[in-house]
Amino acid sequence: MAEALIFHYRQQNTILCKANPLTKVAATIAICLVILSISLNGLLLVSAALLIATHVQKLPWGRYKRELKYFAFLLLLILITEYLATQSYVAASAAFTRFVCIILCGLLIADSTAPDDLARSLGGILERIPFIHGWEVASSIELTLSILPMIFDATLEVVTARKARLQRNRNPLGSLTSLVSGIFNLLLDKAEDLSLALEARQFDPARPRPRLPYTYVDVLLFTLVLVLLVVASVL
Repeated sequence: MAEALIFHYRQQNTILCKANPLTKVAATIAICLVILSISLNGLLLVSAALLIATHVQKLPWGRYKRELKYFAFLLLLILITEYLATQSYVAASAAFTRFVCIILCGLLIADSTAPDDLARSLGGILERIPFIHGWEVASSIELTLSILPMIFDATLEVVTARKARLQRNRNPLGSLTSLVSGIFNLLLDKAEDLSLALEARQFDPARPRPRLPYTYVDVLLFTLVLVLLVVASVL
């Protein structure tokens, strides 16, 4: 199961792991907004910076190879369809690079941010908004982020088990139905285990939690992102 690590949090002593989750969310939103309007040169700069960040974060690319095939297919599809629609290599390359930046942002924030920490940071902010139960919303986000990686885990477990049993089906529709059914059943089992674990810990979604502090790391990270986006916008 070493490959099923994509979109999983890994505790490390890096600048991204030390930063407050809200700082990382704000930086990600800023990057995603800016890359919608900058030139190809700016996109290349942002993507290069994000690739450097993945190196600093020590993302295990070798263990992501199975899941990255899906993103590679999407990237190729975007490149081809954009070129056919615009007949422009620049526009197609810009769309391709833009999606690469989005994927890298997602990998970085998922790898460096624990769902519990994100809920602790969001809850206090959302609670100040009238008519919104901030801690309940934050807990829902936490549970959603905890469940999403299960899809990759369940898929890999079912596919690996079918290969180990040398299970083959000449009917493509029957094979697909069997695969989806196995994944769905395993997801239900994992969801039940999570539910029992939360119940055993007396999990209360509305209970306030201690918020995470902001440090110099947050100032440094947001400053670097701001400078990067300004330079990328000028190119």
